[in-house]
Amino acid sequence: QSEALLRIAGRTARIGGWMLELSSDHVVWSDEVCKIHEVPPGTTPSLQEALQFYVSPEWRGKMEAVVEACIDSGTPFDEEMEIISAGGRRVWVRVIGEVVRDDSGHVIRLHGSTQDITERKQAQESILRLNAELEERVRQRTSQLEAVNRELEAFSYSVSHDLRSPLNTIDGFSQLLERMARDKVGEQGRHYLSRIRAGTRQMGELIEGLLSLAKLARDPLRAGAVDIAKIARQVVQACREREPERAVEIHIQEKLLALGDQLLLSVVIQNLLGNAWKFTSLQPSARIDVGCQTGEDGEAVYFVRDNGAGFDMAYADKLFGTFQRLHSSTDYAGTGVGLATVKRIIDRHGGRVWAKAAEGQGATFYFTLGAVVVDSPAVAV
Repeated sequence: QSEALLRIAGRTARIGGWMLELSSDHVVWSDEVCKIHEVPPGTTPSLQEALQFYVSPEWRGKMEAVVEACIDSGTPFDEEMEIISAGGRRVWVRVIGEVVRDDSGHVIRLHGSTQDITERKQAQESILRLNAELEERVRQRTSQLEAVNRELEAFSYSVSHDLRSPLNTIDGFSQLLERMARDKVGEQGRHYLSRIRAGTRQMGELIEGLLSLAKLARDPLRAGAVDIAKIARQVVQACREREPERAVEIHIQEKLLALGDQLLLSVVIQNLLGNAWKFTSLQPSARIDVGCQTGEDGEAVYFVRDNGAGFDMAYADKLFGTFQRLHSSTDYAGTGVGLATVKRIIDRHGGRVWAKAAEGQGATFYFTLGAVVVDSPAVAV
């Protein structure tokens, strides 16, 4: 029963045993080893025949040295090599061998196992081939990306220099025309001129937004400790200086420390807080909150909340697209680039950004970053 089980296991694993009696110089192969070599069961070649006829030429010298070292000094071996079967087929095998000594310590026998590992070797070669192909694809994609970045830099240069010049010309001459013909063109003419100048200003802002987006893709990320609360207070101060007549209740949680790029996170807070300030402009009792809370998975989730215009959540998927706007430009100024910039920055930090809102009931924008230390109460500013 044991022998039957061993034969079944040998067939399953494609492994068999062998034995070399030094006194007879003949190798005894089990039936499974004979099957691997494609010879009739019971074949017993000499050691020299086994090495000369069944080991492939490129492995023959090494195997001769290994077997000789095993016989002379008792050094066991475990080698993977190619053999040539009696049918001329190349087969990868793993051969293990060790010595048997007599009572006086002399080596009288070598025995071991031979296993067909051709399928494993083929799988390894396939993996190596796939890895090589993958590396080549990565190299090609990297080269293409570098080319795209060069084109983007050239485009940015063109936008910066070639488009700004005619815009400045249009704005300048329309301003001169307005001064020269103020009394001649009438109210409607002055309205047309003001619309021209407003259009050039908006186009300039769009160009600046595009350049900012392009710059984000090129600049390296410089990680460090960032105090988001400090940035928020600076943004609020700038908003109050710009519109001192507005009374907005703002609460900023203290010591909102995060790990990220100081400059890029400043852009995020400027956009989110700037939007909150803008979209509460028609709210008689405006309020804005900036803070951090713990998410479901334990990560720190920053938020900027306002009680302003809000928006319909049915259009939330458009929020972070370039030039996407959910409100009329006549009600609220803007280019539609700010939130696209926010998403690009948060993506570069490996975080997420999303929003919840309702029309006329305000909006809350959330984003995540890396490790955050925050546990402080909010204070009114």
